Amino acid sequence: MEGYVLALLALATLLPAFCAAICYVIKNRAVRNFVVVVNTLVLFFITWEFVRLLMGSNGSIRINEGSLPAHLGEVIKYLDVLLLGFIGYQGLKLKKPLIVALTLAQLVPVIFFEFFMGVHEPTAAFVIDYLSVVLILLISLVGPIIAIFAIGYMEEHEHHLHLAKTKQPAFFMVIIGFLGAMNALVMTNNLSWMYFFWEVTTLCSFLLIKHDENEISITNAVRALWMNLTGGVAFIAAIIIIYQVKGTLSVEDIAVAPVAGAFTGLFPIALGLLCIAGFTKSAQFPFQSWLLGAMVAPTPVSALLHSSTMVKAGVYLVVRIAPAFIGTILGDMVAIAGAFTFMAASAVAISQSNAKRVLAYSTIANLGLIICCAGIGNYVALAAAILLIVFHGVSKGLLFLCVGTIEQGIGSRNIEDMQGVMKIMPVTTIIMVIGMISMLLPPFGVLITKWLAIEAAVSMPLVLLLIVLGSACTVVFWSKWIGTVLTMSYKPKYAIENIPTSIKAALGILILAVFVVCVGIAPMYNALIDPQLKAFHLTDKIQLIGSQGGLWLTGGSNVAIGGFAVLAVFTIILALFIAIPYYLHKGKSADLRAPYLCGENIDSDLRGAEFMGPGEKPAGTLVRNYYLTGAFGEEKLTHVLNLIAGAIIMLMLGMVIR
Repeated sequence: MEGYVLALLALATLLPAFCAAICYVIKNRAVRNFVVVVNTLVLFFITWEFVRLLMGSNGSIRINEGSLPAHLGEVIKYLDVLLLGFIGYQGLKLKKPLIVALTLAQLVPVIFFEFFMGVHEPTAAFVIDYLSVVLILLISLVGPIIAIFAIGYMEEHEHHLHLAKTKQPAFFMVIIGFLGAMNALVMTNNLSWMYFFWEVTTLCSFLLIKHDENEISITNAVRALWMNLTGGVAFIAAIIIIYQVKGTLSVEDIAVAPVAGAFTGLFPIALGLLCIAGFTKSAQFPFQSWLLGAMVAPTPVSALLHSSTMVKAGVYLVVRIAPAFIGTILGDMVAIAGAFTFMAASAVAISQSNAKRVLAYSTIANLGLIICCAGIGNYVALAAAILLIVFHGVSKGLLFLCVGTIEQGIGSRNIEDMQGVMKIMPVTTIIMVIGMISMLLPPFGVLITKWLAIEAAVSMPLVLLLIVLGSACTVVFWSKWIGTVLTMSYKPKYAIENIPTSIKAALGILILAVFVVCVGIAPMYNALIDPQLKAFHLTDKIQLIGSQGGLWLTGGSNVAIGGFAVLAVFTIILALFIAIPYYLHKGKSADLRAPYLCGENIDSDLRGAEFMGPGEKPAGTLVRNYYLTGAFGEEKLTHVLNLIAGAIIMLMLGMVIR
């Protein structure tokens, strides 16, 4: 059994690296596509096996250092130095002193710590528990699907760029290698090894964002690099402090609920630094600009960074160590910081007409809510945090792929240009609208997690207010977008889009996944999330159970005090989906009246309603949203919001230093 687990571990981490190398070395497109598909299928199998083995274990799969190849720890030490050296070289190459300085700020302490402090590695090198498996599911299911989508997307993307030579070998090398680094990051129990994989993801994101090699992509890649290197500095500082205080690098030993009165000294400072590292990676205010800048990259990059990899590493770290600061001032400040990001990002999203920026701000907001729930730290809050990691990852991955497909279809990512897109790309549009509804309305999981977050925050008025305000803002920007794409000609004329098979497959699998995780919320919660919460040793009276096809809050007597009957609501919605089109189809055409548009209506329109205007020239109606830039404008709010967020973080550190 131990040998089998080691084989699975090697496949989950090294197979993507091997496939990445093949994609880069072998330039043949058919071979590259075959490798991407094989990598996807193997990762699917590995994920299933980890889930199966975990269900048959006592709650964790442990791999001791002695079972690993000899000197693996030494190899990782040298790879860490080489990695930082390469990042520093990139800074020199781009003539960016800040990147060089931040690299040295990590390289010097890494060399001192790893080679001169006589560090003792944890006995358990890898510990795969329920939280790890939740992340593995996201990384190894959603991530490969995005890579499949990229097969068709990148051909069209490079066609638009008129490239003389394809860059796809390097692109697929990084995007597949990214998945292996993420799998290793969420499985390792060694904080020092986690730091190494953490910086691998930083480098991968930099390379992917600058993929197109134009001025704007390089500028945004540089910003992403230095911001995440800032988090890396906080991470290595935290490692050194923790080892000095605790004498261990074991993540499971660090993430233990504090004993009453013992949350003093340097340890809270180290936890605060780890939280800051998580904030930078998950693009919390004031570090959000790197993730917004990543929107210039090809759509598969945006989808990968926002859904299953980069940003999820940040929230994973904060959720993982949350038991260590439950009920402390640090936990309260983390909750406030996350709630503020949720409210701020949701508010600014109202003013955005660029679809990818709306998705980016929505991602930042939901990551903020996950961080907030980790800070609140009670049973319901941590359940909401882990559930939201799943629901957001699946839905947001789908939405980015839909926007990328529509952008290639209509030549724009502006929401206003999507009026009537239902008539020319109906399949993609329907999938996208369902994806947006899954972020907004019941019985989909994102709304359920917001309800849980509100329930968990009732004893923290400021956090509760911020969550409520942020939730209200999300209704505004999602509703505007849905209204625009469903505004179209009244004539029953459609043109079914022709998109590559790989894109069809990716969209089909992800829309199915959206329904599966929502309909299966009760068994998923009972099988994967509730056991993890019990492993955190939480003692709250109010808990959560999955039953009757939904989730229910229970008090000390196990009597339900509120909940969502997901299957019942889905049944009602499905009935409406069938009944409404049937009723409309049965209507008589004579009962329909075309709107008066100041001229004779044109029968051939596919987008908005059109009419014959002055001079016998076609004219179209124009429907526009309100973006309220006077109140929610990005340029107006960002500076102020960043100052407030920065002040919250400084206050958080100040409170744990005292």
